[in-house]
Amino acid sequence: MRGQLLAQPVPNGGQVSAALAEPKPRDPKMMEQKIARAQRLLRSCRFCERDCRVDRLAGEVGACGCDADSHLFFEGLLYSEESFIVPTYALFFAGCGLRCAFCSVGESNRRPAAGEAVAMGEVAQRVASCDTRPASFSFIGGEPSVHLHTALRLIAALPADLPVVWSSNLYFSKAAACLLESAVDVFIAGLHFGNDDCALRVGEAPRYLEVLKRNLLWAAGAGELVVRHLLLPGHYRCCTEPALTWLAGALPQAPVHLLTSYVPPEPVRLPGLRREVSETEVARALELAQSLGLRLVE
Repeated sequence: MRGQLLAQPVPNGGQVSAALAEPKPRDPKMMEQKIARAQRLLRSCRFCERDCRVDRLAGEVGACGCDADSHLFFEGLLYSEESFIVPTYALFFAGCGLRCAFCSVGESNRRPAAGEAVAMGEVAQRVASCDTRPASFSFIGGEPSVHLHTALRLIAALPADLPVVWSSNLYFSKAAACLLESAVDVFIAGLHFGNDDCALRVGEAPRYLEVLKRNLLWAAGAGELVVRHLLLPGHYRCCTEPALTWLAGALPQAPVHLLTSYVPPEPVRLPGLRREVSETEVARALELAQSLGLRLVE
């Protein structure tokens, strides 16, 4: 394991205090090989489970809306992520293979080319010259996995002692997982749905649980894993309860971050998502997490 999240378990759920250990060095030759493989995959893209197989190097775009160029809608120090990784120097990539009805950056994902193009050398220089030393470097989105070819080049250019965080919906392919292994220290995974019907209706994500469970189990062995679960209004019984129950059985040691402050974006295509999560829904989720013995983080 490259990086290690140092956390103490607590009985009956509750909160975990955590700190990030120093990452192990990334092998330059290994990174060169990963970068070359990612570039080849752009000819028939299968970074995510959409498996579009479009030729992004020829300008074709798949479900994520991205060709071979990567664009951003935010770059800079971020203090609003999990406490053990902040301040984190973050890149928010535009474009995503999912179409979640609750997405707050939907416009950036629908028109990824409208964002600023990534200048890798300049990004690495800005990280090195930060007045405040980042505790980590985070790839966020949109979805960073559809920009693996760019992200791997950036990882290779970053300081070797800077932990790399991959904040993802984890709807990526086995080929993408192979590229991420030994290049990323911490995976922050969004497990939002507890059944395939909601995943398809709300997120337009076929085979969601099959893909997420596979990748969550893989990420737990490939680096340090933190699982985020976003509470959605009206989705306690169908999503929160089965998602948390599965985590407690399959990944009992994984820290879990319950996201309880859902704000409806504008516009929202599904009427049920046009309200905030109620205090009752939040209380039920916290009670369930504690009863399952989940290790909660903020």
